[in-house]
Amino acid sequence: EPQLQERPAANLVFLVDVSGSMQSSDKLGLVKKSLRLLVNRMTAQDRIALAVYAGAAGTVLESTPGDEKAKILQAIDGLQAGGSTHGSAGIELAYALAELHKIEGGINRVLIASDGDMNVGTVDREALKNLIERKRSGGIALTTLGFGSGNYNYALMEQLADVGNGNAAYIDSMKEAQKVLVNEMQSTLMTIASDVTIQ
Repeated sequence: EPQLQERPAANLVFLVDVSGSMQSSDKLGLVKKSLRLLVNRMTAQDRIALAVYAGAAGTVLESTPGDEKAKILQAIDGLQAGGSTHGSAGIELAYALAELHKIEGGINRVLIASDGDMNVGTVDREALKNLIERKRSGGIALTTLGFGSGNYNYALMEQLADVGNGNAAYIDSMKEAQKVLVNEMQSTLMTIASDVTIQ
C-alpha cells in the first residue's frame, strides 16, 4: 500500500442512491457520515462531484476542488431519500461528470453508495456491465459501497465493481466506513494491479 503523501490527485464522483428504500439511519444516514470521512482527507489537488439517482438522476454538486470542504459537506448534508430507483441513468451521469474533470495520471473513480436495489427502468445487467467496462478502459474505475441490510443486492454491486476494475465494500457501521474510506483509502482508491483475481 503506497504512502499517503504518494497518492496522486483524485477525481472522485460520489453517486448516491436516494430512493425510498434508502430512508433509514443505517442507509442514507450512514452514507452521509461515511462520505464526510473521505471528504476530510481530500486536498486542493483533488476534485469531488456528487450525483444522485432515484426516479431520475441529477447532479447535486458539480466537480469541486477538495479543499472547498464546507461546500462539499453542505451538498452531502442536504441529501434526502424518496422515490424509486433507476440505477443505470445515475451511472451514466456519474461517468459523464468524471470524464469532464479527468486527471491524467491521477485517480479517476466513480463511487456508488446504494442498498443495491436497482428496481426501476431497464436495468439490463449486460448493458450496464458493458458501459462500465468501456469506461474502465478509458481510465475511469468504479467502487461500489453497500449500505443497509434486508434487500441488499450485494451480488450485483460486486459484479459491477469487478467489471469496473474496482472493489465492493459493505459498510454497516462508522467503524467499517473508517476502515474502508480512511485507513484503507490508498488501496480503496488506487488500482495497484490490473487483471488480478483473489478468490
